[in-house]
Amino acid sequence: MIARAGSRLPAKSLKRGLAVWLVGVLSALLLVDAWYSYRDALGAANQAYDRSLSASLKGIAERIYATESEVVVDIPYSALELFEAGSSDRVFYSVGHPGEATITGYDELPQPGDLPPNVAVFYDGIYKGQALRLGAMLKPLYRTEFPKPVLVILGETTNSRQEVVQNLFFGEIGRKALLVVVALTVALLATRHAVKPVDRLGKAIRNRPDDDLTPIQAGDLPREVVPLVDAINLHMDRIERMVEARRRFIADAAHQLRTPLAVLNTQAEYALRQRSEADMRPAVAAFHRSLGSAIRLTNQLLSLSRAEPVNGLVAPPQSVDLAAAARDMVVELLPLAARKQIDLGYEEHADLPTTVSGQPLLLREMIANLIDNALQYTPVEGLVTVAVERQADSVYLTVRDNGPGIPAVHRENVFGRFFRLDTGNTLGSGLGLSIVREIVLAHAGEITLADAPGGGLLVSVRLPAT
Repeated sequence: MIARAGSRLPAKSLKRGLAVWLVGVLSALLLVDAWYSYRDALGAANQAYDRSLSASLKGIAERIYATESEVVVDIPYSALELFEAGSSDRVFYSVGHPGEATITGYDELPQPGDLPPNVAVFYDGIYKGQALRLGAMLKPLYRTEFPKPVLVILGETTNSRQEVVQNLFFGEIGRKALLVVVALTVALLATRHAVKPVDRLGKAIRNRPDDDLTPIQAGDLPREVVPLVDAINLHMDRIERMVEARRRFIADAAHQLRTPLAVLNTQAEYALRQRSEADMRPAVAAFHRSLGSAIRLTNQLLSLSRAEPVNGLVAPPQSVDLAAAARDMVVELLPLAARKQIDLGYEEHADLPTTVSGQPLLLREMIANLIDNALQYTPVEGLVTVAVERQADSVYLTVRDNGPGIPAVHRENVFGRFFRLDTGNTLGSGLGLSIVREIVLAHAGEITLADAPGGGLLVSVRLPAT
């Protein structure tokens, strides 16, 4: 989905997001803790009630004995009295030999597995649709007439146990739920307090004047917000450099075009005052030459502005064969060299690929400016040679001429804008080498000026090979 200009998508709330996370995580932890709490409560209730069950089992087992002819079961009242006082549970018991008919009590009570003698074992079971907690004990009779022990089973329904479990469970969960609510409230209040510096930062930025691009001071901001402030400052620095580049371009254009436009206006007025075509032709020819110079100056100013990375006009890099680009540019500028009868040639050392990563248009502009600069300052019937070669991880472009060259003391100055040597050449604008340097720097390269063998200027550009 594409938002309209000026529209703003709903911002995500940090406090709401934190609340959702905390509620989700704490709720999950509360559920896990509830399961453990219920298990612990059930274990505690079983432990308490199983003691009574164990005492009753032992009381019944102690009153079981065998005579020569029968097994006597005398269930004491005290063994069952423990389950009667104020209890809503029912009690079931069974006494008999394992695997045989019941001697006394309820038939078909759930039985345990193998039991050691005289040890009470507790387990859960279902009897006639009711959940029971049961205890069982094997009672040896120590009579040859009755070699099998007696199995005593005593069970009770779990109503009282469940009431105790629920009381313990809900009491524990209630306290922990309250603790979760308090922790959530404290966390949200702490978050609200923590984001206040961010709110103050946003308000301070909104209240700034439109032209205030000075860095933001971190001040009392939390350490976690400092990277955001650094990123904003970096972005503001980029914007400031872009704005400065725009101002510089406007100032340069206004300064450099003022004189050519005034000359063009004067020449046009002079041509209009002429009465005959013969008198008008020289004025129109001069007007045409001045217009060409103005067009060239304007194009160079635009090229310089486009070459500066701070303008934000640089497109994603592409693979460019520098040798092919130089060869095409030499062919394109041959007519210009022919006007001055200059021998414009190209040399290529194609042992290795000469591909670089960059902007095709800017690289062509760089080559064109270097060749054009050499053609301007090379005398009639001079020599200009363009060469491209690969050395290790770099591609070198060289432009050599046999012109007057540039004195060593001025070789750094010629890269400045509108700097021109006093050579008597009035065609140049002083922007050619400035454009070349900006393009070279934008491509992470280097440019050097040196004396050419036999006299003249040797310009060497090194660019990283892909």
